Amino acid sequence: MISADSSFNSKHESGKFRVAFLLLFALAIFLLLLNIILSFFAPKEITYSSVEISANEINQLFKKSVDEFYLGSAHLKKIKSPKKKEDSLLFSYRLTLPYDVPVPVLLNSVFDNFRGKDVEINSTEMVLNKKSILEISSGGKEKFYAELIQDTSLHRDNGSLAFVLTDYENLSADDLNKLLTTPESFAFLLQPEKGSAEFTKTILDFRKEYIVELTASSPNSEFTLAENFPIVRNKLAINSLLRYYPKNTFFFVNQQSTLLNSNAYEKVRKEFSKKKYNLFSSNSFTNLSELKHDECEKHFFAEVSVLRKGEVKLTILPANYFLTSIDKIAKIKKRGVRFIPATKAVLLIKGQ
Repeated sequence: MISADSSFNSKHESGKFRVAFLLLFALAIFLLLLNIILSFFAPKEITYSSVEISANEINQLFKKSVDEFYLGSAHLKKIKSPKKKEDSLLFSYRLTLPYDVPVPVLLNSVFDNFRGKDVEINSTEMVLNKKSILEISSGGKEKFYAELIQDTSLHRDNGSLAFVLTDYENLSADDLNKLLTTPESFAFLLQPEKGSAEFTKTILDFRKEYIVELTASSPNSEFTLAENFPIVRNKLAINSLLRYYPKNTFFFVNQQSTLLNSNAYEKVRKEFSKKKYNLFSSNSFTNLSELKHDECEKHFFAEVSVLRKGEVKLTILPANYFLTSIDKIAKIKKRGVRFIPATKAVLLIKGQ
């Protein structure tokens, strides 16, 4: 005979079992729904199919790298295939690289142009810093061969370019630091005042240059040169300029300065000359500092496109344009244009 207590306990246990079952069932449904929802937002794995590319396409992509460095037919020559048993090997070259295009630099361009393509690229250095073999295969078949020869006696000369930057004061602290740490050579164009004189230490610490430009007046009267000043007063200003800017081998005179076209200019120039300093008019150089970004870029690259062998050009640019366009500007070196210090460019231009 079953007691009432036993019956109650049995029902109680059965109730607890049902509750547990329902909770587990609800949890399973919840997790299933959650998994379905998350599947819509989870990143999908994309599988790319391997597609063999032809020898002609490989050849075109290689030549694209050669063209980027303006290396013409004088540098790239077809040669007989060194692997006669490779029927798929349709293109064989010998590429002679000048001093300013090291093999690794050329190879970086090749790798970039073949990025995403189903190819195998092998580069073997045969002679240290002098000869490398480049082989490119696709679909398990070798289709391209090139000998890369470094000729350090071969120097390209497509002109030299130097930069002078204005308006650095308008840059943020971060942008100014980026500008100072860029590896490219340039000079700051400073206005004569105590603030810019203090900034010269930072400029020199970062191995950059500066050039001081004399205008009609200066915020610091100590640096002011004027046509109506007696020569003694102008001499004092010259002494102050040389004391505060000791690393400046010459000075620019702004083309709008009244000093430039005055009778006092020749006397001032001679005083600078006595102290082994030179005075030049800034209108002797390409000044794009007053142009807006688009116009500045248009004129700058138009000027560079006509640069010729042995020619030296100094361009005055806004610091902000130079900073934001540095990658594009640096590519100019691929054509064989040298970037030289601004102070060297000034002396070369004036010596022509």
